[in-house]
Amino acid sequence: MTVDGPNTAVAIGEIRTGLLSNSGTLPRGELNRLLDLVPGEPVRHWERPIGRAVSPDLANGVDCLIPMADNTRLRAVGTVLTNAVVTGGRILQTASLTRIDGTGSRSRRPWSHYTAQPGLLETLGSVTPGDLLDGYLEAKTTPEHLDLNATSNRLSLRLQKSPQLDRRIPLRFTWTRLRWVARLDSTLLAPATPAAQFYLNGDTVRSLRIWAPGVRLPDLVDLCLDLALHDWVLTTLTQRINQVDPGSGDRANTISKLRPVIDHLLHLWMPGAQVDRDLMSIWADLERKPGFTRQWDASVNRVRDQVALHTLQLLGDAPVR
Repeated sequence: MTVDGPNTAVAIGEIRTGLLSNSGTLPRGELNRLLDLVPGEPVRHWERPIGRAVSPDLANGVDCLIPMADNTRLRAVGTVLTNAVVTGGRILQTASLTRIDGTGSRSRRPWSHYTAQPGLLETLGSVTPGDLLDGYLEAKTTPEHLDLNATSNRLSLRLQKSPQLDRRIPLRFTWTRLRWVARLDSTLLAPATPAAQFYLNGDTVRSLRIWAPGVRLPDLVDLCLDLALHDWVLTTLTQRINQVDPGSGDRANTISKLRPVIDHLLHLWMPGAQVDRDLMSIWADLERKPGFTRQWDASVNRVRDQVALHTLQLLGDAPVR
């Protein structure tokens, strides 16, 4: 995402991640048509180290309450940016974000003021950056509150119904949500280098709190997209393994049910491939705890062991000539 405008202390966002409703990898031409959300704005592509297509940004005007941990009614007006990313021609992510200027305006301004600053909300009344971050991650929300997940969900539903997709999904899956907040200004309590805390909130919702003073917001968004993608791939693989129950003894049935993840997911594991060098320390911390790659390697080895055992079983059943 491209975010211009004044520096702010806080940015927030939500990312939905799932599988395109298509039976195979979507080629570049079809991706261009799928992600052509803004006439005249190009779809951006990267081919190395893995194919990645990014749509232009959609701007959505909002006038709503901001969630606050102490239930204070804090109104904000401005715009939210939403776009879509397709990785490997298979995985769809829809991401919404905005920055929040909490210095506070005395009164609401004309819409032209807000639309001239895409991806920025201005509060009506002042609030500290810490209260904004805590509120967005922890407060209970109502229909009056800012809902970035709903914005991302609308775009994902729109894209999944596109005529470019055949709607034959090869693998059952569950959408995951990553809710993230980032503090962008320097404080006495901030870590010396970029840092983050990652939380699992149930089966499908994750939250991420980031401290990254001086880091470019588009680079932070790439980090969040990369984390959300790999968390979804790992979650989908482990769920599939648990559903199959490799210890059941019916190896032919096990391999049949594992084949979709082998065909469509295993080659997409490249943690950190889209992350800026200045933020790789965050990925390094996440690899220590919770340890994404350790769990991934263990799961992939379990799949490969089942394939190997099934192959040996087939060879053992073959007649000797």
